[in-house]
Order: sequence, then C-alpha cells, then structure tokens
Amino acid sequence: MLLGEEPGYDGFLTVRRRRYRLADGREADWDVFGPALSAGVMGGVAVLPLTPDGRIVTVRMFRAGPDQVVTNLPGGLIDPGEDPVDAGRRELEEETGYTCESIEVVGWMWSGSSSVYRKYVAIARGCRPDGKQSLDDFEDCVPVELTPAEFRTELRTPGAMTGTDAAYVALDHAGLL
Repeated sequence: MLLGEEPGYDGFLTVRRRRYRLADGREADWDVFGPALSAGVMGGVAVLPLTPDGRIVTVRMFRAGPDQVVTNLPGGLIDPGEDPVDAGRRELEEETGYTCESIEVVGWMWSGSSSVYRKYVAIARGCRPDGKQSLDDFEDCVPVELTPAEFRTELRTPGAMTGTDAAYVALDHAGLL
C-alpha cells in the first residue's frame, strides 16, 4: 500500500521517492521514475516500422546509459493530450524521415520495474522514406533498414539494442518471431 510520496530529482526524467507498507507490515522506500512531471507526459511509444517489402526501419543512435551507439525502434514521449497512435506516427517521421500507410497500437508495458509511465507498442505498415526527419537538438538518429532476420540478430546480441521488450512484443504481434 502506498503511504506517501516526496519529490526527488526533476529534469528530463523525474525521480520520486515513494513509501510503501509491504504485505508483512514492514515499510520500505522505493525510487520511481518517469518523464518530467512539469511536461505533463504520462507515457511513451515504440514503433515497429515495416516497409512494403517487409524490412524493419530502425534507428542507430548514441544512448548515454549504455554510453554507446545502439539500435532502437523509433519512438519517444507522448505529448500531453496526444493519442499514442498519433505520437507513434509523429515519432516515426521525426526520427527516421519515414511515413506510414497505417499504424496500430498492439499493447503497452510499464517502461521499467520502477517506472510510473506506460510504454505503448505500435506497428506501422507501408513505411516509406518520403517524410522529413526532424531531430531534437541532441538526437543523432541514423535510419537503418534491416531484414527481420537481421533485426532478430540485433535483439540477440548483448548490448546492441535498447527497448528490446517493446521489440519482442511488436515482433510477436506482427508474426515475425
């Protein structure tokens, strides 16, 4: 049972300390994180973009956590009031320059075991590089098309990808596992 919450760090991500009463009566503090509370964002989206010939559009970009360039599915935070489908379509074009004929949210998960926001998983079909890439100041996304076999190899290679949970969910829903 949640007993209370107090602020911690508030930057791009917010960390808050929550106090819980456990089932055995003990109390414990846990740090939970999510997007900055001031931004009003309550979720994110990851998109599995499929081209007409069945290739998967990924992005290669530097990530500070692993301190290296990794492969990702395109995605990002959902703007306040934005529908996850619309956010997926927007993030796909912003990060890759690809547009899609259709996009469907196929599920969601908690972004992490200490996270307070949902990560939605979407599949975009009919993706083509006919849009305009529009990166944030410190994004360095390089779009890369992979075959499903190449993508599954990336998933199995330790440290090569982030967001593997969303990738597996999307592949399963797309029948590509």
